[in-house]
Amino acid sequence: MGDETTKIFLNSKGRREGIDRDLAALLDYIEGKAPKGKFTETFASAVETAKENKEMKVEYMTYYMELRRSEERGREEGRLEALKSLVAANLLSLKDAAAAVGMSEDHLKERFQKLATN
Repeated sequence: MGDETTKIFLNSKGRREGIDRDLAALLDYIEGKAPKGKFTETFASAVETAKENKEMKVEYMTYYMELRRSEERGREEGRLEALKSLVAANLLSLKDAAAAVGMSEDHLKERFQKLATN
């Protein structure tokens, strides 16, 4: 990714054939099962310690709230993008699109223009 770090992506829902027992136990833990084995128990202990740390709680909650805001902005942009496509294809009038999202036609036009420039 260009930042000279090593990143590992895990899919707890993926196939488990041929993976290390400790990694399988970690994936089970991520899925909500009780930790099994020294590695996963150590990992679970670190998670519990982090949960008790007030600074970590604040950072986590701040991150979580920003993530939720970002998701909501993405959903809103997706809805507007879909409406813009329907209006452009003459499948939906601008008036009806504005009514669907509770905006004035002028405000919706402005939002469409912002989408076009981003």
